Amino acid sequence: MSRRYRNPPVEEAVCAYDGKACAGSAPRERLAARLAAAFEAEPLEDGMDHPAEEILAQALRQGPDPDVLQWIEAMSSDTRRPAFAASVLRCAGRLESPGTPAWRAGVVRTALARADIEIRDAAAVAAEWWGGPGMRAVLEAHSEPAPWLRSYIRDVIDDLRG
Repeated sequence: MSRRYRNPPVEEAVCAYDGKACAGSAPRERLAARLAAAFEAEPLEDGMDHPAEEILAQALRQGPDPDVLQWIEAMSSDTRRPAFAASVLRCAGRLESPGTPAWRAGVVRTALARADIEIRDAAAVAAEWWGGPGMRAVLEAHSEPAPWLRSYIRDVIDDLRG
């Protein structure tokens, strides 16, 4: 993930999200708008850095952590916008140890409980990136209905045992 990326041109100037501009909005809506603009300006690709990663990292550095962590958790499991939720979770999963191990396990557990397979897939990817015995336990407790995702989760569990 060493590729240099360009900042989305709309990230700072106009934050449009769900048809609303973010100037003067609450911090959570501004964060969501910046993330949405970043995902719209540049697709999220496996193995490539994405501007949304820095947006999340910056929010965690600048905002009151419990609030920002709650916002990230809510955005990453929002079934009204599954593609956005999955993208947020994938980018959060690329961050080195956000929150506590319990928070990370809760985020993955919540996302795995969603009906949307894209969100569940992103949860499995985040679990792999974050790792640890607690994450392994969350994955072991999950009963995945999709065969291909169930196989991937088993592989992640095996890797986390190693």
